[in-house]
Amino acid sequence: MVASRDAIVSHLRKDPLFASLSEADMHALATAMGYREFPKGSFLITRNDQSSVMYLLLSGRVKVSIASPEGKELALSYLDAPSYFGEMGALEGAPRTADVIAMTEVEVLSVEAKDLAYVFSIRPELAIALVGTMSRRLRELIARLEGMAFHDATHRVMRVLLNVATASYEARGVPVIEGLTHYEIATLAGTSRETASRVISNLCHDGIVATKGRKIVVDLFGLRDLVERDQ
Repeated sequence: MVASRDAIVSHLRKDPLFASLSEADMHALATAMGYREFPKGSFLITRNDQSSVMYLLLSGRVKVSIASPEGKELALSYLDAPSYFGEMGALEGAPRTADVIAMTEVEVLSVEAKDLAYVFSIRPELAIALVGTMSRRLRELIARLEGMAFHDATHRVMRVLLNVATASYEARGVPVIEGLTHYEIATLAGTSRETASRVISNLCHDGIVATKGRKIVVDLFGLRDLVERDQ
């Protein structure tokens, strides 16, 4: 779907990072952006692709993952709107390192690498946000590597639950894991669905988490204490 400049401006107004821009700056910014919709299951980015586009996720959820030649998948993260992805390929011009797949219907704004400097000149805060995002993702990756090297599956599942619930609390004020299946939690923890389900069931029994439909409500202090004691 091709969007007009006015439609892109309408989307920018809804994003907290751009909402305070003047109308003139928003329209100028819209000239450097594109708008697209993707159905569930679509590949927005393919590993080893040479594209150099950065995406701003307006709505929906995407999965960032890598797959082996045998078809085994390792999920690196799940991103919910508002979020950003594809920045590494846009900034360094190297082939993509992972697939990005739409887990729901999604809407995105796209920025070509050649237009990033112009976008940053209008909204320098975006560059700062990108640095912060990349730093946070690097810390999460280091923590996952540490967990896989030094901790068992139970610890890794608890760490995933703690990280996702903490992010939810920081973004929305509620420590809730919503929309992630036990299988998806297991892939983030590098273990089986059965193991993830068993750990979640045990945490429910201990009162550390509570399940409500597809939502998992987390006692952050209790879970953090468990994770730290298991270091």
